[in-house]
Amino acid sequence: MNEATVHELIDKALAGKITFPEILATLGKDGVESYHVDFLRNEFRCYTGNGRSLVTDLPLAHDGVAFEFSAEKLDGINKRVQSGEWSFADFVRESTATAGCAFYIVYLTGKKVRYFGRDGGEHVQHFPGSR
Repeated sequence: MNEATVHELIDKALAGKITFPEILATLGKDGVESYHVDFLRNEFRCYTGNGRSLVTDLPLAHDGVAFEFSAEKLDGINKRVQSGEWSFADFVRESTATAGCAFYIVYLTGKKVRYFGRDGGEHVQHFPGSR
C-alpha cells in the first residue's frame, strides 16, 4: 500500500476526476481489503490482508455531522453519485449534513459499505451489481 497513491486517489475523488469503481480497483491492486472514512476526524484509514494499515488526514469540506442519521437520505445521495450527477465532494457535504453520516467503512472483499451515524444508526449498502 502506497501512501502517495492514497493521497492521489483522495485528491482525484475530491476533484471529481475518478469514480468509486476506479478507486476500488486501484486500492485492490495495492492489497487493500477495507478502508474507513471518518467525517468526525476527517481521517482516512485503510487496511491490507497482510496486516498493514495507513492513517492519513483528509481535506474534507463539510459543516459537521448532523445528529440524526437517515439511511433513506443516504441512499438518495448515493444514487446521485452513482449516476454521475454528484461528485465525492458533494457526497461528503450532503451525507454529513443531510444524512448524518459520521463515518463509513468500505469492504472491498465483502463488496459492501457500512455507514454509521452519531446516534448509533447504521446502514449497509452492497456494491452495485454485487448481490
